[in-house]
Amino acid sequence: MQESVAEEVLAKLKRRMSTLRVGDPLDKNTDIGAINSAEQLAKIRSLSQIGEDEGAGRWSPACELPATGFWFAPTIFTGVTQAHRIAREEIFGPVLSVLTFRTPSEAVEKANNTPFGLSAGVWTEKGSRILWMANQLRAGVVWANTFNQFDPTSPFGGFKESGYGREGGRQGLEAYLA
Repeated sequence: MQESVAEEVLAKLKRRMSTLRVGDPLDKNTDIGAINSAEQLAKIRSLSQIGEDEGAGRWSPACELPATGFWFAPTIFTGVTQAHRIAREEIFGPVLSVLTFRTPSEAVEKANNTPFGLSAGVWTEKGSRILWMANQLRAGVVWANTFNQFDPTSPFGGFKESGYGREGGRQGLEAYLA
């Protein structure tokens, strides 16, 4: 997140996160569903505790978690650097680690300085900046001013340790046609 707007964006993000509904993923009003297994929940809890232990600021909205199942409240970590494990490892849970940057080049450098590359999102008013950053980022998909929006005809897959090959679209079918 760009340093010059970080405080404002974090305030809006926290306000929005305070309205998220955690619950049954089959309910159309649910924003965040269950974690897929006890092992994954343990990993999320462990990495979140490590984030706190390493000095990152942790914030979660007050939210009611269902009594049964594997649940984790949406969480934001601030004051995160590339030295933190929560910035270097894929958590696969409702956890956001916020790293700040001053310039677009610094953002790209930080984003690419990881063994992973599943997806990325760029938010800006400048179309030329979106195109430049999308071309620089080593991620399987780069969203522009949105996140996690899929077209089922488009291929999806990561780079580096975030996946091999592609799913969806014509590229996803190629493995079945060879």
